[in-house]
Amino acid sequence: MYKRKLLLLASLICMNAFSNEVKKDNVDYKITEKPVTLSILAIQNGKVFDENWLTFQEAYKDTNVKLESSISKNLTDEIQAFNLAVSSGNLPNIISYAYPDKIENLGMSGGMISLNSLIDQHAPNIKAFFEKYPRYKADAVAADGNIYYIPFYYDWYAMKASQGLFIRKDWLDKLGLKVPETMDDFYKVLKAFKEQDPNGNGKADEIPYFERTTEFATKELVGLFGAEYGFYIDNGVVKYGPSQERFKEAMPEVIKWYKEGLIDPEIYTRGFAGRDYMLRNDIGGVTFDWFASTTAYNNDADLKKQNEKFEFIAIAPPQYKGKSYAPDARVTSMGGWGITASTKEPVVAIKYMDYWFSDKGYELYNWGVEGNTFLRDENGKKYYTDKIMKSSETTPLQALLNNGIQFKMGARQDYEYEKAWGDPKATEWSEMYMNNGYIMDPAPLFKYTPKEAKQVQKINSQLSMALDEMCQKWVLGAEDFDKTYDKFIERINKIGLQNLIEINQKAYDRVNK
Repeated sequence: MYKRKLLLLASLICMNAFSNEVKKDNVDYKITEKPVTLSILAIQNGKVFDENWLTFQEAYKDTNVKLESSISKNLTDEIQAFNLAVSSGNLPNIISYAYPDKIENLGMSGGMISLNSLIDQHAPNIKAFFEKYPRYKADAVAADGNIYYIPFYYDWYAMKASQGLFIRKDWLDKLGLKVPETMDDFYKVLKAFKEQDPNGNGKADEIPYFERTTEFATKELVGLFGAEYGFYIDNGVVKYGPSQERFKEAMPEVIKWYKEGLIDPEIYTRGFAGRDYMLRNDIGGVTFDWFASTTAYNNDADLKKQNEKFEFIAIAPPQYKGKSYAPDARVTSMGGWGITASTKEPVVAIKYMDYWFSDKGYELYNWGVEGNTFLRDENGKKYYTDKIMKSSETTPLQALLNNGIQFKMGARQDYEYEKAWGDPKATEWSEMYMNNGYIMDPAPLFKYTPKEAKQVQKINSQLSMALDEMCQKWVLGAEDFDKTYDKFIERINKIGLQNLIEINQKAYDRVNK
């Protein structure tokens, strides 16, 4: 009898434990009993938010909250869409935007609501996330101390490197050259690529160094010498890279490379398709680009069919004065979403935003729906299905976006997602850069008041224009660097460089002191 009671008790305990486990796996994420629809303005890379995406349909099932685009599918310019909404005064319930300073300015002028108390009272997942990662919270806090938007967060703590220096290994092998370790070695390799016909077609058509992001071309070239192209922080002090000695050292080297034909003669006009053109025509030798998408060329069947020895590898940045410099770092956040003052259901809206920081929302945002876009192996590790990895219509990355996965909004990225669709080599090379410190510090976090923001916008636009204009003239040989550099410094000082440095210092100190 006693044993039977023990068995019954043990059975009840097991049943209770199982019941608790089931409850844990089946969390009720419902936010409201009656369905609620919230309007949203959101565009990413010309793609307007689509409420029919799989990811957001699943979120609707979980939360009973549906997002509905406030704009036409034909309005694909997010800056134009944002400006139209603000100027008309007809704001949707939620705005997702790539430029958080604009959301903060709108908030400080009354167009967006402060989320501080809403997060404290109704968003336990976001609150816990901010408490765990103060650096991430700093991204979200405006100059007046309020939070007007929830950022999209890169998995910065897991991976700080995003781009690297790629070189044609098959060309090195053909010419009997080693991977360059110093900038002097690198220069010699570029010269060999230019002069020794590594593609073997008997023509002098090789372009040793090329870029596809024309707006970053100069930044990345001088960056290999450790020069900064914009504002940066040196022991807590804001400085402007082009006015520093390292920039004066780097620019003449870049000018020399271009003059000797080592840099693409169309580097400032080639455009985004440049990488594809260079590699498929077997004329490009070196570039600085994203690890995942650039590594993918090694698995391109058409390219391999054309050149079976093709091999594009990432290498450590060649050392300059004893140190390697990679002119890039993954930012901590980019854009995000907030709740406008027109919203009649702010609690529902913040709870919906908080859902994306729950375990389910985090998984859904990065992986989609289990059984549809991802599965798990015997060890529980997630992997994408053939729907994503073997789409006949597009790339894996685009297939993810076509299902609403990783659409930029207030959420947190899981770096494992990138490893899942990318080549393992891309992960290996990314980790090489991060583990060896081949990365720059993230761009300084500046938080401006509305008055400062207007000044910054006015000065920055003129400053950027002057810098880009002169750098192109110097590189292309239209202006002599040594003779015109001092005049350039005079010009940017007249524009307001020192004033901008002072404003940026205040904006930086708000966050860091």
